[in-house]
Parts: sequence; C-alpha cells; structure tokens
Amino acid sequence: MKRIFCVFVSMFIVMFCVESCGAAERVALMLEGADPKALPNSFNGLCYSGLEKARERYGRKIQTKVYNSYGDDSILAPLLRSASSESDLVIITSALYIPALKEMKKDFPECSYIVFDSRDIKGVTNIIFREEEGGFLAGALAAMMTRQSGIERINDELVVGIILGEKVPPAQRFHLGYKAGSWYASPEVEVLCEYTGSFVDGSRVEAAAAKLSAKGADVIFCAAGPASMGAIRYAERGGYWCIGVDSELEAEFPNAVLASVVKRSGLVVTKVVESYMSGSLPKDSFSIGLAEGCMDISTWTREAKTNIPVDVREDIDEIAEKIKDGLIVINGQSYGGITAD
Repeated sequence: MKRIFCVFVSMFIVMFCVESCGAAERVALMLEGADPKALPNSFNGLCYSGLEKARERYGRKIQTKVYNSYGDDSILAPLLRSASSESDLVIITSALYIPALKEMKKDFPECSYIVFDSRDIKGVTNIIFREEEGGFLAGALAAMMTRQSGIERINDELVVGIILGEKVPPAQRFHLGYKAGSWYASPEVEVLCEYTGSFVDGSRVEAAAAKLSAKGADVIFCAAGPASMGAIRYAERGGYWCIGVDSELEAEFPNAVLASVVKRSGLVVTKVVESYMSGSLPKDSFSIGLAEGCMDISTWTREAKTNIPVDVREDIDEIAEKIKDGLIVINGQSYGGITAD
C-alpha cells in the first residue's frame, strides 16, 4: 500500500509540473523612437510601463522583450523578423513597421500580431485610438483660451496652432479633431498647422512653433511625440502656451503647458496582454478613446487649475461627456466638412 501511495504521489507531481511548468508565453513590444526608460512619460515609455505591469501580473507565465529601432528605418524589418521568430505575441506600436508586417505574417503564421492603427491586414488585430476625440478637446480648449483676456502670452488675435510629426493616420486624426473642436468652441478662431516630418527631432518642432507664434498663434497643441519638447521648452521665450500630449506635461512644465491630451497607451498594452492570456483577444479590430478610459485631457491637474479658468474647465468636461455619449460625432463630414490635409 505504501508503495502504491508513493507511485500515486509521484504521478500527481509529474502531472502538476506538466500543467503548471509549461512554456511561458513570449510577448514582444515593438517601439520606434524614444528610449522608454529615458523618457518614461513618452508614448513609448507608457507602452513599456504597460508591458511591465502585465509581466508583474503574470509572473513566470510570460516572458517579455522590447525591440526599438530608435529612428533607424533600415532595421525596422530585421527587428520585426527577430521578434516574430522569438515570440508568440507581437505588439506593434508604430506604423513604420507595417510595410514589413505582411511578409512576417506569412513567414510566422503561428505568431499573433497586435497593431496600433493599421487596417486591412488579414489575421492581425488592429487597435485604433480615436485621437480625433482628444484632438477635439484640445482644439476646444485652445479656442476658449485664445479668447481670454488678462492672461500672460494670450494676445488679441484669434489664432491657435497645432504641430504634428509625420503625416500618419493618428496625427491626421489629431489634426481633424483639433480643427473641429476649435470650430465647435469658437467658429471665428483660425487654426494653423505644421507637420515637421519627425517625432524625434525637437529642433523642427521648435522652429514650427516659432513660425506659428509669428503668425499670431498663442496656444499651440504639440502632438509630435517626444519631439514636442522642442516647442514646450521654448514656450515662455516664444510667447505662447502649449497643450501637451501623451502624459500630463504641465506637471513638469507648469509655465509652458496648459493641459495635456493623455493617451493611456500603457493601459491599452496591459489590456492587450490580459486579453491574449485569457483567450479573448479580438481577431479583427477595436477602437478606444474617451469612453474606454484610454484617452482624456488633463484640465483638472493642480497645474492646469492654476492656468485655466474654472468655467473653461467645466465647459471642456461638458464637451467630453457629449463625446462619450455620442452626442458629438467627429469625422471628415462634421463641422463644415473640415479636413486635415
């Protein structure tokens, strides 16, 4: 009997180890541009933090690895190939990897891919941020603020601006929303735009901000990723206010940034990993924005409350609720057929 019991216990231990000590799921995060550790509040930094939270939650059940081209386009395809060959799930946060994705999908059919904002790739789950919603709130805030009096650096001209990096769909949606939001809040406000062609070159954004300021823009939405710092650091000397992007930049630059459009990309990455681990990851696409808690504008931080009048903040809240409830719909046909060319 003792021998039979020992054999049973041994079989139980073996079965337990087979189930609990199986191979960990391998998750890769594809970044492009900013160093996530050096710039933890950047888009890349937030995505990285989301992956770290998922890793902490699942422990030995997953292995994570981060790939970053750091602005070198020549290594985008090799990095994606390396990640695809070593991973079960690849999370792609930059559209610059997309040209190489179709080939990788054929070469690594067992690998699951999640893409931030790229459509029409069969078998790839597409995450679409509704940047137009955040842009709409930024545009409304800018239009309301440029009409204020008695605020330093707010001039008498009804002109606001927006600076974007490369002309990719997320940037174009920010642009569309910003123009629509400005029109919604104050139709007579003129909106100026500059695309710099880069999300990492701060000198281009600084030059663009100086150009917009010279044309009368006193509030500028800097939606050019990490490169936005070029305009933010120059704001006081340049005579304008900024609206930041990705994280609450007014906390670090209270004399330059009114508020920030926050894309909670870290939360999205965490949710993606959770969905994958639970087997509930959508096979096609899903969009996220204000209603899902993955985008917002930080008009109620301590610094924002110092620089933005309370009635303006309350008006922005009201607009945000209308967007969440579907009472404000933002597209190319809304608000006079505004386009973001």
